[in-house]
Amino acid sequence: MFKFTGGPINWKSKRAFIVVLSILEVETDVFIEDIREVSWIIGLFKELERPISRLIVFYSDNQNVITIVYDLAFYSRTKYMLLKYHYIREQVKQRLIEVIYLDIKCISANGLTKPLNSHLYPKFLRLLGLEFKSTELGI
Repeated sequence: MFKFTGGPINWKSKRAFIVVLSILEVETDVFIEDIREVSWIIGLFKELERPISRLIVFYSDNQNVITIVYDLAFYSRTKYMLLKYHYIREQVKQRLIEVIYLDIKCISANGLTKPLNSHLYPKFLRLLGLEFKSTELGI
């Protein structure tokens, strides 16, 4: 989910139809797809003559991904994904993106992919920058 001035401007949620060997591989593929989307959004704002000059912050609840993005050490369990990591690291090095850890409870996009009970739904709406009125749910 991409936010601009506090509200969502672009989001996507889809079921993966590929077999992966680890959550790390899934997270890496998502980062690469998100970097491509960010590049498109930056281009769009540039065409609208509102260029984005700030660093784009990516939040992740997966500390392993963040460690591998910033640590150039070789990991035997990730050698088959080395090219993907180099691509992400290059974007970080060029200062297009920054990857920061954020607790899973604070990631607004989780509301698009995980079931929410009546206690989590209002928090999800707040994270989206939307107003929640308890009478709307009959709570």
